[in-house]
Amino acid sequence: MGFSLRRHYAKRRRSRFLEALRRASYPHPYPDGWYRLGASKSLRRGQVRYLECLGRALAVWRGKDSGEVFVTGAFCPHLGANLAHGQVRGDCIECPFHAWHFAGDGRAVSAPYSATVPARPTAESFPAEEVHGQIFIYHRGGGAKQRADEEVPYPVPRVREIDDGSFAYRGHYNAGRVHAHVIEAMENASDYAHFDYLHRQVRFPWTQIPVPGFEQEHSLRLGFDEDSHAVRKVLQSESVITFAGRQIERTRANTTVTLTGAGSILNFRVALRGVGEVELILTQLPVAPLCQQVDFRWFSDRNVPRLLAWYAVGSIVSQYRRDVAIWEAKIFRESPTLCRNDGPVMPLRRWYSQFFPRQSS
Repeated sequence: MGFSLRRHYAKRRRSRFLEALRRASYPHPYPDGWYRLGASKSLRRGQVRYLECLGRALAVWRGKDSGEVFVTGAFCPHLGANLAHGQVRGDCIECPFHAWHFAGDGRAVSAPYSATVPARPTAESFPAEEVHGQIFIYHRGGGAKQRADEEVPYPVPRVREIDDGSFAYRGHYNAGRVHAHVIEAMENASDYAHFDYLHRQVRFPWTQIPVPGFEQEHSLRLGFDEDSHAVRKVLQSESVITFAGRQIERTRANTTVTLTGAGSILNFRVALRGVGEVELILTQLPVAPLCQQVDFRWFSDRNVPRLLAWYAVGSIVSQYRRDVAIWEAKIFRESPTLCRNDGPVMPLRRWYSQFFPRQSS
């Protein structure tokens, strides 16, 4: 049923009434935080790209000299040309209209027909980092113009085992566009009750095809004993597969899900009993208020067989698709009717409210 339901949502013509109702119910669509723009290898030295996301139009380029990635607002502060249609000159971007040169911090460096240019940064620019083969920018709402050199409250999360080489890159999956708010993946972590109803049935990896007779039991805990202003929360999950009501111990796995910011980056650490660990990084980039570009990228212990890592990730993606089918047709209840065993829905919301613009909270 889940597979046909998901396919139905993907193919049907989306109701304008439903989409307007959904959009009005949710918090601000673009919370503060780090967002993945793409893979590092997708942007070569001297290449520039145009990107629409987070309610903004961006020019993203890699300098020819330094090899660094720079991100500015797409439109030239001089007379509005699209900088992404220009050329990279050294580490600067050249406007295609009047050949002004802009540095990555938004400063106008030169204009070919004038001896003077404005001294202060005039183009909006954004902090950018490359981590584990991915390009991220820090987005801050609230209306104030951003600068690439501004102080950010936290860095992009790094995985020690990837940095020291003990984990190897195993794969990437472009999950495409999901018509949901960026917070839904986080909200999912606090909704313990839905696991028994939506995720009990074991499915073949990467599909919605059920495996007859096999089910999965879950035990979950979302931590709230640390500082309420911490930028990360951790969900601990233990799962075991059952057949005919009997637990199969060798299938027992522990998963630690680390939520960073308001849902733009989720790290899944899956400990496979007696084999090793897999690190899955899920990223969401809002390309519209209720539309996310979703990507999965995973690594594992070098002694974990590639096929097993693929299986573990595929199992998570299968269950993730079950959630998506719900997210794409639901609204946000600001004051939900809850019962005792629903999980820490409201504590999680109080925590992630710190990432939203004040006037929209």
